Order: sequence, then C-alpha cells, then structure tokens
Amino acid sequence: MFTGEHERLLDDKGRLSLPPLFRRYLAETAFLARSASEPCLLVFPPEEIQRVASRLKERVRAGEVTPNEQRRWAASISEVRTDAQGRLAIPPKLREVAGLDREVVLIGVVDRAEIWNAQAWADVERANDEGINEGMGL
Repeated sequence: MFTGEHERLLDDKGRLSLPPLFRRYLAETAFLARSASEPCLLVFPPEEIQRVASRLKERVRAGEVTPNEQRRWAASISEVRTDAQGRLAIPPKLREVAGLDREVVLIGVVDRAEIWNAQAWADVERANDEGINEGMGL
C-alpha cells in the first residue's frame, strides 16, 4: 500500500529517489501515466496497471469512456525501471505535462503513488485544509 507524503528533489537527469517503503512495490518496474483530472503523474506497480487497464477496457465496452480517451491515456504511459539506487527516471515529456521541476512531492494514494509539483501540491493542501474527514467512512 502506498501512503504518506514525501518531499523530493529531482536530479539533473529527472530522476526521483523513491522512499524505502515504495521501493518494495516498485522494486524493478513502475508505470508512469498522466492524470486525466489532476496536474500530476500517476505511478503504478505492474500488477495495478493491469487492473486499471482492465477496468478501462470495460468502461470503453460499456460506453462510459471513448476509445480515443483510452488511446490517449495508454499512449501517455511510460514503463520505467528502478535503478540500483531506488530511483525512477521520469521522461521529459511527462515532467513537462505535470509541471515537474526540481522540487516535487510524492504522495501515496493506497493503490498508486502520485508525483506533484511541490507548489501545486501545496495549493491542494491549502484548498483542503480541513484535513481528513471522519465522515469518509474510516
């Protein structure tokens, strides 16, 4: 499970050092995709990207998502390898799409992680400063 908030710096080559707990889920490979609704990148382990792709195919069959939406999302996905130091190299195009510069925040969202520009994540937190709503059914 991916949890927590982790402030990170991208190096000059656009590599992101993963927190130790995330490394166990992304030990060899991760799949990076653009978010359809937020200015961030989604980070999926191999097993989860398969589940997401299957759900998306079902939504296309049901007419909830267009085939072009499926194509655009699938085309945005990059498979990246975790290096020996536990870093992911984020492709330049994905860094640009998400507005990632040097300072980023990696957050856990249970079944995936998200990579945010540090300022964009601060804006999200400020807009939702009421914290965790106990009415969420926790």
